[in-house]
Amino acid sequence: METILVCTPLRFYTETDEALLFQWLKAVPCITTIQGVESKLHLHIDNPMIASDDLLNLIAIFDRYKFDANQLLAFKNEENAYLFETE
Repeated sequence: METILVCTPLRFYTETDEALLFQWLKAVPCITTIQGVESKLHLHIDNPMIASDDLLNLIAIFDRYKFDANQLLAFKNEENAYLFETE
């Protein structure tokens, strides 16, 4: 089952900032496709059982770029529930 995460709004402070986002996204193994759709990015993830390291990277990316992190709840399970705890 494929999950598509929608990354919006896209706001970059510099061209380097934008380049670093794409470099970071390409380094996350669970992301199979990065697709630009209008002013959004769609991240395609084929397997809902992603590795904890991949989920941590997605949490960090979504926090850094202020994307809607509620989408990441699709990957929550008993083993990684602690990653979603807030203080």
